Order: sequence, then C-alpha cells, then structure tokens
Amino acid sequence: MQGLRRSDWGDLMALLVSVVAATVAPLQVLILSYAFLGPFHYLTEIAWLRGKQFYFGKGLVSPRVYALLAIGMSILALVEGLAKRADFAFWIVGVLLLLSLTVWVRNAYLIAMIALAAVGVSFVLRTWVYFISTMVPTLVHVFFFTLAFMVSGALRDKRTTLLKWLNPGLLAAFPLLLLFLPMHYSAPSGFWLWAESASFAAIHAKLAGDLHHTLLLNSKLFNDPVVAGLLRLFAFIYLYHYLNWFAKTELLQWHKTSRRGWVGILTLYAASIAIYAWNFRIGLVVSTFLSVLHVLLEFPLNWHTLRFLTLRWRGERAEATTGSRTQLQVPL
Repeated sequence: MQGLRRSDWGDLMALLVSVVAATVAPLQVLILSYAFLGPFHYLTEIAWLRGKQFYFGKGLVSPRVYALLAIGMSILALVEGLAKRADFAFWIVGVLLLLSLTVWVRNAYLIAMIALAAVGVSFVLRTWVYFISTMVPTLVHVFFFTLAFMVSGALRDKRTTLLKWLNPGLLAAFPLLLLFLPMHYSAPSGFWLWAESASFAAIHAKLAGDLHHTLLLNSKLFNDPVVAGLLRLFAFIYLYHYLNWFAKTELLQWHKTSRRGWVGILTLYAASIAIYAWNFRIGLVVSTFLSVLHVLLEFPLNWHTLRFLTLRWRGERAEATTGSRTQLQVPL
C-alpha cells in the first residue's frame, strides 16, 4: 500500500491493535484504557488546545473565560447527588455547546432560538436530555467526532489515492463487526465487575435496555451477546480514541512542547496514577473530571470541524452543478 503516508500507517496500526484488543478482552481493555491512557490523553489535549486558544478566538467570550466556565462546569458535574441527574448534566453540556457554537453562528437571536428549542424539546422528549447529557460526552465524542476529524483530514488531503479513505472506512466498519461478532468469554472477576459498575455500567445498561436486553453485573455479564457487543464497541472506540491522538505526531509536534509544559503534564499524570494506586474509585472520579473538562474544551474545535465538513459538502455540490470548486478556508 504505497499510497499510505507514515501517519496513515500509525493510524492503521492503532485501529488494528484496538480492534484486536477489544475483541480479546473488552472489559479489561475498556477499564485500563480509561484509567491509564485516558488521563494522559486529556492532559496533553488540554495543553494543546490551550496553545490554540481553545479555537475560541472568535467566540462570544474570551478563550480564558470559556476555559474557566468549562472548569467550573466540570467541577459541578462531580458534585455528589447532582452528577447522577441527567437534567443537571444536560444543562452543563448544553450551555457549553451553545456558547461554543458562537465560533460558527454569530447571530445572537438565532442562538437564543436554538436554546429555547432545545429546552422545549427537553420537556417532551427525555431521550433528547439523555443524548445531550450522556451520549455527547461519551459515545459522540470518542467516536463521531474522531471520525469527523478523520474525514476532515481526508478531505484536506491533496492526494487523489482512495487509500486516504482506508482508515476512516475501517473506523466506521469495525464497530459493526464488533457488535455482532460471536465470541465466548470467561466469567469476569469481582474487580472488573466492580470497576464496570463504578464507571460505564449505567450507560451500558441504558443502551442494552434500549435494545430490549438486560445488563447483569455478575459472572453472567458476557452471556448476553448484545451486552458483549456493547462492551467490545466501547473498548474499541475508547482505546482507538486515545491511540489515534497519540499517533498525531505531525499535528501535535510533541518536540515543540516546552520543558515546563511537559513537567506539568507528567506531574499531573503521575498524580492521577498515584491516586488510582491509592484508591481506584477516587481515581475514576479524577479521570471523569479530566474527561468532562477536555470534552467541554473541545467543543469549539468540534464546531469548526462540522462547519468545514458542511461547507465542503456544499462546495462539492456546487462543483457538481457549476463545474467550479468553491475555495474554502476554515481554521482547524
């Protein structure tokens, strides 16, 4: 496959490693990835976004104010008794989604109309509340936006080879394979069941219930093929989400990170690992805080990417009808 660049090869290896690992040991891969790869990803991405002013330079407020709001919202999300309420999380995620949307939509009246519509729908459609509060920070972030970034990169790539679409295509196809793959697993031990209950069990149970299946947090966890498929899916997309980030060496330019920056990142990462060694449950709380924070801080970049894809789609349509390519310059 001579049409693949070095970065494409790294991404392909990350895809293959992730799909194999998720197939062999889904529960263990999901928990260990979230606990040990997650914090390093969150810290390095937050540092990278900070260097880019969180892609919020043209938003409604300053990048610093947006970052402070994201930090405050992330802390509120962990408040005992509130973190488990979908309505509260809906407001946290929804407010930052709308505020970050101002990097794309500058019409205050339109933003207000979108906000009113979103709130109105939340009163009559509980699925909408769950989607915003739970799915956006998890499945949508780690899968949909990762795929959107890859499609955006392929569209920006000037090469004419179809191989540039190999990795985005595999990322779209592997989840379907993992959902329906017939596999037999041994009964999980008590620690892994406890870790699942303290982290992803709620979302797994909700998704399984939507498919008319029941998640059993006992030795029969993998007896249900639908539950096993969901665990494989989450293990794959989370592990690949992290590895995909670490493979972006050309984009991130790790060598340009200052020594002071690396000291800060590695110190905080070592602290998060030490907390896991001391108390795994508190370690999960720390990881959740960093995860929510990096999701909220990434919203402006997500909107920039969706804007680029939307304009590019319109440009391709214009080319098909007029024969001329629209020149688009979108920051990303």
